[in-house]
Amino acid sequence: MEVREEVRQLAHTLAEEEGYELVDVEFLVLGGRRVVRVLIDRPGGVRVGDCATFSRRLSDCLDMNQTVQGRYALEVSSPGIDRPLRSLESVARFVGQRAAFTTYEAVEGRRHYEGEILGPEGKRAGLRTDDGQEHWFDWIQLKDAHLVVDPWAGSKRTGERR
Repeated sequence: MEVREEVRQLAHTLAEEEGYELVDVEFLVLGGRRVVRVLIDRPGGVRVGDCATFSRRLSDCLDMNQTVQGRYALEVSSPGIDRPLRSLESVARFVGQRAAFTTYEAVEGRRHYEGEILGPEGKRAGLRTDDGQEHWFDWIQLKDAHLVVDPWAGSKRTGERR
């Protein structure tokens, strides 16, 4: 089994036990340094202490199971405001919010789309772009999907500019 998948399974079990949602697991090599990055969340968000506690417990599990061979750094954090959308379930959870989708191949002459999440429909995810167009993509077409925070959203609605 691939290291990322093994870490994901261990982290998922631990997250469920602790009342967290496992958002994502990445296994990266950054500047010759191996990094296991885990993103967790829960309603109301996670705090630094939550991440530290989860990190210690996951580190013990990884070491006990010898999941990652050799030296590595374990990073546990919240998904942040530009939260990645890694499943159709997460797309459903954030219907009505702003997101950006990037496709592997150009669709209608472009790869980047941004707009309001319409939701999942079967194995597809949809966005309504600012021009009012609806765009639906097979989930496997998407290279990346994440939430987008617009700091001017409130002032656009009221016509104010700060």
